[in-house]
Amino acid sequence: MNLQETKRQILHILIGIFFSLLIIYNILTPLYLFILLMLSGLAAVLSLKYKIPIVDLFLEKFERKSSELPGKGFIMFLAGILLALELFPRDIALASIIILTFVDPISHFIGENFGKTKSFIDKKKNIEGHLAGFIVSSIFAMFFVHPCLAISGALAAAVFESTIIEIQKIKLDDNLIIPLVAGTIMLVISMIL
Repeated sequence: MNLQETKRQILHILIGIFFSLLIIYNILTPLYLFILLMLSGLAAVLSLKYKIPIVDLFLEKFERKSSELPGKGFIMFLAGILLALELFPRDIALASIIILTFVDPISHFIGENFGKTKSFIDKKKNIEGHLAGFIVSSIFAMFFVHPCLAISGALAAAVFESTIIEIQKIKLDDNLIIPLVAGTIMLVISMIL
């Protein structure tokens, strides 16, 4: 894994933890999150034409060069968090946000650095990465929901992200889809139990 991608994955985890703590302590409400989402979208559009000092620094250090909209990953991350908070009960929303925070970055990091067994789904990824992302995100999600829900949500998110998005080459952003899939599965299972 290249250094820029490693920095992106670390930033992804740090931002997820930071936003989770702000939500837990009722500092970040859906309204504030919506305002932040709109400001981020505005900054992204403006940065197409103008150099915005702090925004430009983050884009240079962390943005993938293939992104068509500067800051798209961060914008989708905020949108995924906002949707989770608006659609699900608080405990499931927080578990979904934690799954979003850990499943993909851990999968990438472990798969790239320690993976030996290529995934039969996507030859660019390793099974060890998928398992590590699933296990780590399940453990952290258990702080908010019953272990059965945490494991189910993390498994659904990992499977959906690796199969549906990768096999079908659907143009869906995993920062938006992962919390929705995880939250939906946890909500359905909680209604059954």
